[in-house]
Amino acid sequence: MDGNSSPYETERPVQEKTRSEIVRIAYEVAKQQIDRRDREIEELAEKAAAKATRGLLSVPHRTIQKMVEIETTAWTDEQERQIARVQDEHESRIAREREEHEELLERTRRDYFAEIEETRAELVEKLAVLVRAEIESQLPGLLPEPVQVLLPEAPRPINIEGAAHRTLPELLLALRAHCHVLLVGPAGTGKSMLAKQAAEGLGLSFHALSLGPTTPMSKVFGYYDAHGNYHGTPFRRAFEDGGVMLLDELDNGHPGLLGELNQALALRVCAFADKMVTAHPDFHLVATANTFGTGGDQRYVGRQTLDAATLDRFTMIEVPIDTKLERRLAHAHAPSKPSEVKQLLKEVQRLRGIAERKHLPVVFSPRASIDGAKLLEAGATLEQVMAWRVFRGLSDSHRNALGAK
Repeated sequence: MDGNSSPYETERPVQEKTRSEIVRIAYEVAKQQIDRRDREIEELAEKAAAKATRGLLSVPHRTIQKMVEIETTAWTDEQERQIARVQDEHESRIAREREEHEELLERTRRDYFAEIEETRAELVEKLAVLVRAEIESQLPGLLPEPVQVLLPEAPRPINIEGAAHRTLPELLLALRAHCHVLLVGPAGTGKSMLAKQAAEGLGLSFHALSLGPTTPMSKVFGYYDAHGNYHGTPFRRAFEDGGVMLLDELDNGHPGLLGELNQALALRVCAFADKMVTAHPDFHLVATANTFGTGGDQRYVGRQTLDAATLDRFTMIEVPIDTKLERRLAHAHAPSKPSEVKQLLKEVQRLRGIAERKHLPVVFSPRASIDGAKLLEAGATLEQVMAWRVFRGLSDSHRNALGAK
């Protein structure tokens, strides 16, 4: 030992060696404790495994397989149900979307065609105005004026196409009021056509019968043949099923026949050959006459005097000559002869005025103008038309009175 070393410096290595030895011994003891604990854990694990193995081996192999199959099947069924549910929801959603798309497409299609139809109607209306204006500029006053009638309780106005007499609205109004109408006017004024146009305007069927002194009751009320079969008539069909019935030339019919009609007109019940029939709500009767039922005159010598009871069943509407309608119809029948038709109309209307002023028993009806126009269009000369259709059968005295050559 160095003489200069202190006792503390000599003791330090000894202390450090002693500490290291103590740490080594403690480590060995701790490691032994840990190893023993690990062995105990391993033994416990082996015992648990052996016990579990003994319990598993006590279960038959088929049972274990069945348990696996059950678990697998249960999982598979649940999976399939989930897949089916998802698929159903998907298909339902697609069906709803398809239905919504189809509804949208149909709505779009309807709106599209409605817009097209509205546009087309507007174009047609504008085109009609332009065409009418052009024709009117070439042939002034010859186009038929459309007739529009607004009746009480009617949902919409009644539009009559084509040429119509100016009294048509009055006839429609009277028929709408369920009145039987007697149209009175000179020959050729269009009384029968008025009845037909009224039926068209009301949307009803049209029936007609011309009366004469020898018209039998069977033509009105029907009859049984030799085999016992009943035969109906136009009057029966209109009376029972509805429609406009025209009795043309009422003042030329037999008074006895007309008297039989009184009950049907007043009570709307009629005794036909087979049975009693009640009138249909849409039965309307229109009669025509050249006189007011007062009998014959210089022009219509064969007319009958109508009984006051029969006349009382009717609402009377006078139908004068409509010169505008006469002019339109004449020109319509001879579109290639406008100047000749104009001359014909002027002469016929001039002769008509003279005959009325002088009370001559001659008739120059609109039929003379219309039939004359047809002859002109067919190639006849104006002189031929005047001879064949206007002056036919006139005596020299009447010709002189009329100032005709």
